[in-house]
Amino acid sequence: MLSDKLKGYICGMVSGATYGMIPLFSVPVLNEGMGFDSLLFYRYLMAAAVMAGIQLVRRRSLAISLRDVPLVLLLGVLFAFSSVFMFMAFDYMPTGLVSTMYFVYPVMTALIMSLFFGERMTWCRLLSLVLALAGIAMLYVSDGDERMSLFGVVLTFAAALVYALYIIITNKSRIRKMPSSTLAFWSLAVGAVVFFVRADCGMALQAVPSLKAWGLILLLAIVPTVVSCTALVLSIRYVGSTVTSILGASEPVTAVLCGTLVFGEPMSLRILLGIVVIIVAVLVLVTGDSLVAKMRSKSRKKAIN
Repeated sequence: MLSDKLKGYICGMVSGATYGMIPLFSVPVLNEGMGFDSLLFYRYLMAAAVMAGIQLVRRRSLAISLRDVPLVLLLGVLFAFSSVFMFMAFDYMPTGLVSTMYFVYPVMTALIMSLFFGERMTWCRLLSLVLALAGIAMLYVSDGDERMSLFGVVLTFAAALVYALYIIITNKSRIRKMPSSTLAFWSLAVGAVVFFVRADCGMALQAVPSLKAWGLILLLAIVPTVVSCTALVLSIRYVGSTVTSILGASEPVTAVLCGTLVFGEPMSLRILLGIVVIIVAVLVLVTGDSLVAKMRSKSRKKAIN
């Protein structure tokens, strides 16, 4: 029987790894000429429909209490606008740089949890966080376009902050007790409404260009959305906001591997080393505190003897 902590670690890594598959399913659709807002609308709408179908088969209700509606709406808007700000930043800076800078969100999560909720940052968590950020920085591959934009940086940090707030509110509010599938459904449904409004209330929505694109959008809705969102909520419930955000470092690893194996992007020694550093960061996070506790216990026993 798996412990809750181990379940949380597994869900956190699954959430990050599946979310990192977004380029695998979205890039071919974007290359067919579909815009970001249209793609994201179809992604969120289909994901919400898939989640509703799963709940229908399981004969479980998606109903929420009236007092939970404001929080659910807030979380859905935060979840959607994390994507909005990131895609807006792509217009001002290289995508690789934006994606790398976005992973400041674990730092924001840790700082907010420490300053406002009194969460203790252990040395192992701090080391894991530093290693994860270092490894992610090593994954960044320059495309020769090193332009920096203050507005682009602000948008990227806004995306990171919004996502950090989504994780924290999910952890620290009464929403934490809501079934993960129910919260995931409403977050996705609200997100679909956000992108529908952004597309001039549907007037600017583009048609899906091909049957292949429909299949890719369905996979985009299931793997890096339904699976990732549900696993994220479960991880937050089991191990908290800070640990879940650090485990999200598995996301860029998956994105890099997809780029190499599917799109033929080069795999350098530096990128490979970055992946190794991130794996070490996760191992430190998962095993570090327990190893330190065991070492302290042994040292106490020796001192007594």
